[in-house]
Amino acid sequence: MRDSRTRLAAVAVLLALVIAWPMVAQAAARVVAPLGWAESARAAPAAQRRASEWKDALGLPLEQVASERDNDRFVETVAVFERPEPVAELVFTSEEAAIEALALVVAPVVGEQPPVAGEIRTVATGEQVVWAQWSVDEVTYECVLAPSGDTATIVIMAVLPSDFGFQRERLDEIVSSLEGVTTPMPKFSLVSWLVGAALVWLALALALHALMLAFVDQDHDHKQAGTRASVIMLALVVVGTVAAYVQLGDRAFAIAYAGGSLNGLTMWIFLTGIIVAGGHFLIVSRLDRGVIRSAPETGAFASGIYSTSDVLRSSITRTNMRMRTEEPAAASGSWAAAPSEAQPPDEDSGVFGPD
Repeated sequence: MRDSRTRLAAVAVLLALVIAWPMVAQAAARVVAPLGWAESARAAPAAQRRASEWKDALGLPLEQVASERDNDRFVETVAVFERPEPVAELVFTSEEAAIEALALVVAPVVGEQPPVAGEIRTVATGEQVVWAQWSVDEVTYECVLAPSGDTATIVIMAVLPSDFGFQRERLDEIVSSLEGVTTPMPKFSLVSWLVGAALVWLALALALHALMLAFVDQDHDHKQAGTRASVIMLALVVVGTVAAYVQLGDRAFAIAYAGGSLNGLTMWIFLTGIIVAGGHFLIVSRLDRGVIRSAPETGAFASGIYSTSDVLRSSITRTNMRMRTEEPAAASGSWAAAPSEAQPPDEDSGVFGPD
């Protein structure tokens, strides 16, 4: 019953460690196409060409295209791009900082001139986004910067100034109905990762040790279980370091903002794992000093476990016993003489004479 509980506890700890270190992927936010608009492959060819040009200028992945129905005039276009960097909380400290952050991102499309209007807006889900408007080459652009977890979403909308009054309400609806918007990325806690990495590796080493005792080493040999656990731990350190590097790849901006670097944090995770595995091996190698399977039931070696001090104490005891045995023999002199040295009986004494 006790062994079953130990196994269940070890499995539970291992599963908890797997769940505690997940691999999370965050997609860009999406727009809800207004009624009568087409999106993706059904969007107007002119809108798709325009979105492709924006994609090349921005150097960002194009996630979604929506447009008004194709006609002889300018096709209103909405394009959604994903930037593999989080939107930091610092961006939303003021409207000026937020608009400046948006302007830097969309500058390849709208140019370097400042926007004619801009503000921080709240979408239907209660999250905040940055909105700004530009007028370039007889085209009105409305752009949005929206946090979306580990990434940032850029929305660019283009209409003719002559149609802007008619499309204004529709464009506002597109902004307010954005899906997938999250809170800005908080400041990356570098200390939590540094300390947490060491604690996770330590917990993993203990969990592996418990698993080896429960399922492999039925004699509860901590030295053997710890050795096996340390070997497995080394392999998991390599796998875990690679997984951490992949997970933290999209957070390089946040790590740099926190004063660290992706490579430095990854190296810390790897080294702490190696240190924990090595330290675990050194500790368990000293737990068992040796077991005497044929140990006597009583005496100095009754426990079946002996150390150097036990051996020295036993040797001194045996030496003293021999010395005490030899001292009476040396003092008795003739009493200790051998039978071969004794004098033969005198035949004249008559002791052995004829009857």
